[in-house]
Amino acid sequence: MEGDRVNSVGFFIGRESLYWVILESQSDGKIEVKSLEKFPYISPLDFKNYLTQENRNKILTILSKAANQGLFADRKINLAIDSILTYIIKIPIEPTLHPLELKDQLIWEFKQHFILEKPDDYTLSYHPINPRNDGTFDEIIFLAIQKVILNFFKHIFEDLNLKIKVTDVDHFSTETICKAVYPEFNESNNFLISFKENCFDLSLIQNGSVVSYRKVTFKNNEEILTYFEKELVPLIKSMKNKIGKIFAWGEKVSKRFIDELDSITPIEIILINPFRYFIINKNVLNSPVYENLHEFAPACGIALRK
Repeated sequence: MEGDRVNSVGFFIGRESLYWVILESQSDGKIEVKSLEKFPYISPLDFKNYLTQENRNKILTILSKAANQGLFADRKINLAIDSILTYIIKIPIEPTLHPLELKDQLIWEFKQHFILEKPDDYTLSYHPINPRNDGTFDEIIFLAIQKVILNFFKHIFEDLNLKIKVTDVDHFSTETICKAVYPEFNESNNFLISFKENCFDLSLIQNGSVVSYRKVTFKNNEEILTYFEKELVPLIKSMKNKIGKIFAWGEKVSKRFIDELDSITPIEIILINPFRYFIINKNVLNSPVYENLHEFAPACGIALRK
């Protein structure tokens, strides 16, 4: 795989574990996986009260050991955060909006959903849906995240003399790595699913661009199976075989469950391998964490971001 030179660490701070991947371009332009690690917390992070000292200590304790060994020195630091910590919705917009007018539109949209919150307390951003050749678009994926949460991560890394360059949501970071290592992801219609504790993110990707997004909540695996049978499978069939595959990942999702979903779905469901086409050194191959590779998709995707 060729491209611009890469020398970065991609972090994903999940609910169950902290992940990182170190990617480095070689002289021939190919990318090597220099290191990857997965560190489960003693207990899952508290997502209901995220800004706690306990959560901070769990993250900082893991990061400090590697940082003190100089593992991250002279590398770009990028971070993927769990989508559960963000608000994400698909909304229509006027394609003729000037960038300043679009900013006003985002603020207006925010106020409709967070009546008691102040826009200044949030970072607002967006992903265009199906941008035209002239750069205009009439739908976006709207994202909002509290600045205190972003600062929570920023200060943890700064305490270790590390500066975060790029921050994005895990679901969209996974989209990045799929575009990089699966040619069919850019050439056909596919679904991308990020499985979480009590929900999953679901995107429809057309020729490499997201055109639809929704978050689906569930209480157990049976409810996921029901959603597939009653919602997703009929949608796939209605598109008359125009869907290629379903690309999936999740911290706790098992291959056995994916196989169960695959058995009721008319298209193939695959667990993402984010390291396709990358060079894997012997230390990584022999690492005990070199399994369940789909869990590293957000870390690997964010590591590629410029």
